[in-house]
Amino acid sequence: MLVIAGLLVYAVLIGGPLAARLARADWVSRHPQAALRLWHACALGMLTSVTGALVLAAHDLWEHGMVWLFHADKPLIHAAYGGTWQARGMADAALLVLLLGAGGLSAIAVRRFVRVSRERDRYRLTADAQGSHDRDGDPSLRVLAHSAPTVFCIPGAQGRSRIVVTTAARDLLSPAEYAATLEHERAHLRLRHHRSMLVADILTAALTWTGLLRPYADQVRRLAEMAADDQAARRHGRRTVASALLGMCEAAPSGVVGGSAAAMTGPDPAERIRRLIAPSAVSPSPLAGALVSAAAVASFLLPAALALAPAVLLFGTAHIGG
Repeated sequence: MLVIAGLLVYAVLIGGPLAARLARADWVSRHPQAALRLWHACALGMLTSVTGALVLAAHDLWEHGMVWLFHADKPLIHAAYGGTWQARGMADAALLVLLLGAGGLSAIAVRRFVRVSRERDRYRLTADAQGSHDRDGDPSLRVLAHSAPTVFCIPGAQGRSRIVVTTAARDLLSPAEYAATLEHERAHLRLRHHRSMLVADILTAALTWTGLLRPYADQVRRLAEMAADDQAARRHGRRTVASALLGMCEAAPSGVVGGSAAAMTGPDPAERIRRLIAPSAVSPSPLAGALVSAAAVASFLLPAALALAPAVLLFGTAHIGG
């Protein structure tokens, strides 16, 4: 009972106050890619905690697994995980909730994936049919004749990724700004930010009714843009990226192209410009990034450690007295 309670408390803490605190933290803007990993680890840790609590409540399946895995004494395992606290029918109810939750999450994932894939295919078809190749010879780059300055990327496997630039954007930006903008979009593709956004959208939609992890999807988009800015700034300078972003925002304030296409202006352009031109802006520290990554791993592994701890303590007890 204590293990189940611990898992549920951990899930509520990580999805509620800890998620809210992470969304307000100042350090994430200095280490956006590491912060992205931490957000995903927290989300998966919360999901693992809830799943683990339900599996433990459906105790028969879990207890048999622990007896086999750790060669533990079955009565001792039952006392540690089940005991006399469980009401009649609780195990069946927990198993039913687990199956319904898995089915609901799978349905949301399939629906979102199909919708995003169709949207990407539509954008890609338009870019290939109406766009032309640019001067730099990049086979993934398409230039569309359009009066609105827009730059965005369309992810795809095996050479199907596209970076789309309108003629208005190409004419608006200086050569240095144009190169920085393209590098920003290439960074999105290279770092697979589209996968991060899709995962965040799926889990946020699935958990909306709980009120937990509310900032997850928005924070993933915010941090993905900052991470792409940093990648472009390493090659072209922070002020060049900021200048390109400012010019695009002044000419076309709305940077939202579509749910599956990451536009250069993206969310929170004012915040991104401020962090790029701030005098105190420094390169991310490898040590700090490593510490954040370690925290991400710990937040994901802690639910498993809580669930397995009683069985680990009973390792080999099946042979005692045999």
